Amino acid sequence: MRQRMRSGLLALLLVWVCSLGLRAEKVATLPAPKSYVNDYAGVLSDATKTQTEAICREVHDKTKAQIFVVTIHTLGDESKEQFANDLFHKWKIGEKKTDRGLLLLFSIDDHKWRIEVGYGFEGILNDAKVGDIGREMVPALKQKDYDGAIVLGVQRVAKVVADDANVTLDTLTPSDPSGDTTSTPSSEVLPPVSPPKPWWQRVNWFACLVLFFLCLYFWHWIRRMGRRLASTRPRSGLGNTSSGSNYTRSGAGFISSNSGSNFSDSSSGSSFSDSGSSSSDSGSSSDSFSGGDGGDSGGGGAGGDW
Repeated sequence: MRQRMRSGLLALLLVWVCSLGLRAEKVATLPAPKSYVNDYAGVLSDATKTQTEAICREVHDKTKAQIFVVTIHTLGDESKEQFANDLFHKWKIGEKKTDRGLLLLFSIDDHKWRIEVGYGFEGILNDAKVGDIGREMVPALKQKDYDGAIVLGVQRVAKVVADDANVTLDTLTPSDPSGDTTSTPSSEVLPPVSPPKPWWQRVNWFACLVLFFLCLYFWHWIRRMGRRLASTRPRSGLGNTSSGSNYTRSGAGFISSNSGSNFSDSSSGSSFSDSGSSSSDSGSSSDSFSGGDGGDSGGGGAGGDW
């Protein structure tokens, strides 16, 4: 009984650990981007994706700079700085010659944001500047207005890049009399925001229950196989007869005799061929959008919570 209780607790612990990592994204497993806006968390509307994508494409066409937007569920046990820097390097955001690339990262469940800046932008988008842009997005992020927050951040960055390149972006909203190039919805038109749900309402209990029974079944299967192997294990030695120390392993065609030092390996049925061990990585780079032009980031930027 005590053994069963211990096994059940171990299975519950395994399910709990697995549930923590179900929604955590890893840079190594993220696919190559198919656009400038990559909403892995699924929090952006189609209209916002279209608008933001148009801004980023116009910035690239007119200034050769690249702005990427990424939303994820959670960082897991990784810091936002490391995740953003690793993803920047993996996607090679920005051109190789100029390193003019920028990444806006939003971890929705962790309530964290990070703006990663390439080497070529550190003169016009230093840590203080992007920090101000990020803090400007926080009020909308706190209200779960992810559309408004991301559009605001992208427009702010795009305006700085366009001004530095002396170009005009047609995709930016018209300037108001104060000179602001973004339009933030007024509080009267914002929909009512409900308080965040407690953690036990956000957990997928059905998935946890399925994982629990799978782990329990797997654990019982391992125990059953262990007992079966233990019951079939020979106890009087392998092929050890009283006439000497002859050792026979007929399954692999291997015979050893102590009547001298003769050694025979007949290899009749135990030949090994390593012809199928070659691996090929077909990759997933069939898309024309490669994700970057070889840019690099020195770890500059800013981040915070909301």
